[in-house]
Amino acid sequence: MPRIIFGLIVVAGAAAAIGAGMTGAFFSDTETSTGNTFAAGAIDLKIDNDSYYNGNRCTFLGEQATTTPGFYWQGQFPFPLPGSPCDTSFPLSDLDDGLLFFNFTDLKPDDEGEDTISIHVQNDAWACMDLTLTSDDDVSTTEPEGQVDAQENPLDAWDGELADALQFFWWADDGDNVYETGEQGLSGGVKTLTDLATTTGAFSITLADSNGNAWGGDSPLPANETVYIAKAWCFGTLTTPGLPDDADTGPQVRPNSVLCDGTALGNETQTDMAELTLAFRAEQARHNEGFLCNPPEVTTGTLTVNKALLVSTVGIEVADFTLHIVGPGGDQVVTDEVPVPGLPSGSYTAYEQVTGNVGGKTFTVTFSGACTNSVNVGTSSPFTLNPSDNLTCNILNNEVGDGIQD
Repeated sequence: MPRIIFGLIVVAGAAAAIGAGMTGAFFSDTETSTGNTFAAGAIDLKIDNDSYYNGNRCTFLGEQATTTPGFYWQGQFPFPLPGSPCDTSFPLSDLDDGLLFFNFTDLKPDDEGEDTISIHVQNDAWACMDLTLTSDDDVSTTEPEGQVDAQENPLDAWDGELADALQFFWWADDGDNVYETGEQGLSGGVKTLTDLATTTGAFSITLADSNGNAWGGDSPLPANETVYIAKAWCFGTLTTPGLPDDADTGPQVRPNSVLCDGTALGNETQTDMAELTLAFRAEQARHNEGFLCNPPEVTTGTLTVNKALLVSTVGIEVADFTLHIVGPGGDQVVTDEVPVPGLPSGSYTAYEQVTGNVGGKTFTVTFSGACTNSVNVGTSSPFTLNPSDNLTCNILNNEVGDGIQD
């Protein structure tokens, strides 16, 4: 028996050795995926401008015999002087180098201009343009101006009349620098600079948002495609007869698609200067389906009524009192410590009524927070709820005659 056991042990050991020596002979396979990557995309807005002034075009000229490379006025009209430098056209840019859409410092009535802006994004994007008037200054007073206008105030940047005499029209262009009657207007018709570039906040022109696309449809600006907006301006009265759709005249031809008449202007605007800011915004369209360039103004607020008791009698509870607020929407019952959102802005009061069984007890009423005490016990003095306010009105009751002070 001892021999048999020993032999079995030897055989088992040999089998284990064989198994260990043959491990690499099993079927096997390995698949490897390398370079797995997450990379954020970008919304990088690029803008360029093609500028005309009184029919002459601000054009880039390369190496010329008589000029250094740069932008110069080109055309057949006497002003601006052909061959003189200009700076209101520029190539594709981020607008971070002091580039200007308007830099006209010697305006005369009947002067007019037109610019076409191209817009480029590398991802689908919503886009808006914001205009802000930053000054309308009567810089000085000449003798002819002084006969029809008050003397300038050097401390007042808003005593000029030029912004009211400059009229603009913006439209979604097809890239030919010409207004055609089928192209969508962007500015709500002809506007003065005062109307268009409000001083109280940016006037936002929608290029593409969830309400629509200026070039048709309701989609965002497409990635890697160029769209164009154009603007015509007039120092005087601007009219927009337009040309028939697809009147492919090309940018070198200046047909009468918009007209300027400055004959009604007088001397009031002499030496006046207006300045404005143009800003372009692009925002991702993906996962942002409801974006609006001009979101609705918030006109409502939130009000919470907090109720507290200072009493020694067991059994009297907040539920024994009904809480009210009264405002533009009428009289409504509210719940203790529960915010009431969406209230119209305006004047409000808060009050309470004893509606539970309080055993004939009486209470003082003290208001705090947004509310203050009034001569009418149980009712607060009026207070104002402004848009976006989140106010709290506190009501504290103390049982009369229980010996506990507030």
